[in-house]
Amino acid sequence: MKQFLVFIERKPSFTGSTIQGHREFLQKLKNDNVLKVAGGFQDQTGGAYVIQVDSFDEAANIVNQDPMKVENDAIYTIKEWNAQ
Repeated sequence: MKQFLVFIERKPSFTGSTIQGHREFLQKLKNDNVLKVAGGFQDQTGGAYVIQVDSFDEAANIVNQDPMKVENDAIYTIKEWNAQ
């Protein structure tokens, strides 16, 4: 399994209407043992999470289901991460 860091930067047009769906999405990933860690930035500009899956394509498919991504509320960047 590989780890992927998902970096989220809120757009200036961010309204917060997708936060609840985003949190529920992350909880489902946690329940499925895909999500390793997640959290928001102290300055409220976004957040990040780490998922563990087999490939970048799988990570991208998962991230594309995140409600904040679906609604285009934030900019998402996915990086394979060699954290230990």
